[in-house]
Amino acid sequence: MAFRQLLFKPLAEGDRNEVLNIYHGARRIFNITGWVVLALAAILAFGFPFFADSPLDYYQTVGTFFLLALPHGLSYFLMGPNFVIMADQKEYKINIWIQSISILRMVFMVLAIILKLPFIAILIIEAANILCANWMARWVALKAYPWLKEPAKNPNDSSFKKKASYAMIQRLSELATTQTDNIVISGFMGYAMSSVYGTYSYLTDNIGKITQTMVQSPMNSFGNLFNDKHRDRYAVFLEFFNFSTYISTIVACAIYIVLPQFVPIWMRNPLYEVSIPVCVCLGLNIFYMTLRQPVIIARDTNGLYVDAKNNAYLLAIVKVVLSILLVKPLGLFGVALATTLSYWTIDLFYNPNLVYTRVFHRKTTEYYSLVFIRLAIALGIAFVGNVIWQMYFVERCVNVMSLILNIILIGCFILVLTTCIYWFCFGSFRNLFYRFMSIIKKRSAKER
Repeated sequence: MAFRQLLFKPLAEGDRNEVLNIYHGARRIFNITGWVVLALAAILAFGFPFFADSPLDYYQTVGTFFLLALPHGLSYFLMGPNFVIMADQKEYKINIWIQSISILRMVFMVLAIILKLPFIAILIIEAANILCANWMARWVALKAYPWLKEPAKNPNDSSFKKKASYAMIQRLSELATTQTDNIVISGFMGYAMSSVYGTYSYLTDNIGKITQTMVQSPMNSFGNLFNDKHRDRYAVFLEFFNFSTYISTIVACAIYIVLPQFVPIWMRNPLYEVSIPVCVCLGLNIFYMTLRQPVIIARDTNGLYVDAKNNAYLLAIVKVVLSILLVKPLGLFGVALATTLSYWTIDLFYNPNLVYTRVFHRKTTEYYSLVFIRLAIALGIAFVGNVIWQMYFVERCVNVMSLILNIILIGCFILVLTTCIYWFCFGSFRNLFYRFMSIIKKRSAKER
């Protein structure tokens, strides 16, 4: 992701030399990372059986661990060209192949299970999926950009290392912010509660990833538009911002409403009951992580990740310190609250200030107005949705199937209500819809 963001500006400007410098610099780092992953996998594989409760014997467990890690390590040697084609708004050229290979993987997995093939067949299919997808994406990218095979014009350019380090600091900060919760919980509350919170995180993180992927899917197009000084970048930003808050409102409200019933029925254990305050924090976290994407993309495509390095350090430190301070008095709620407070204070008052003052040349208060109006709408929809859920749906949730059907129904209600509010309240949301419809009409006209 960091290298992909570095490429937006030179690709938008047609600076092939800078693209080559970034590409070859990234390849060197990918290759080093690949060797490190393979070496660590080989070392850790032999110790893993001592920490795992496995039905396999020692050597089978070692082999399984290494076979799972091997394709990931090898993929680093293949992925360089992929980021160029992604950053240049042509990801569709590789996605069709990647998705086709994923479908084949699913078919082969099902066949392996039906035919009762040995467990190693599953591992081989998974490894083949990873390697084939990366190799195919590499082949397509190099065919589209054959000049990537040329050597860098200035291989000793140190500016790349500096830019890359700043970009990676942002990504490492996000890891520190999102992946330290279980460590803190296990240290202060024990492994059992870490497992409970891990279940909440598993659900919300995966849903959050899907939501952010939906928002980031047009990332390359918007990223280049944010870097084009000849366009009305702020109008484009507003459309993208409304799209992200629209998606985040639907998902965050659904999380808050249905999670208290979903987790106990799914896990079949009262230990996993989730409190309302925790649901509020998890919903707010998903809402914020999704709505911030337009600002982050506008920041990074204009090279402002360099100026945001202090935000990355501060966000990670505040998150970890707050988690340690709040976990003992407030338990799981304290850990979730630490993430919420970190995002809605440190991050909210740092990145938007950079983007609005340096990219859009506007007052940051305009952004805060946008955010808090949409937050108020989301809270209102969550309140109304929860009242309806408690009145008409909770008593019907007696098993997993009935719960899923009721979640679909309340989800449709939230979708319709959010769409109506956004349609009547925000002109830029309507413009986004018109833009989307015009694209569909143009494509259908071409097919005719």
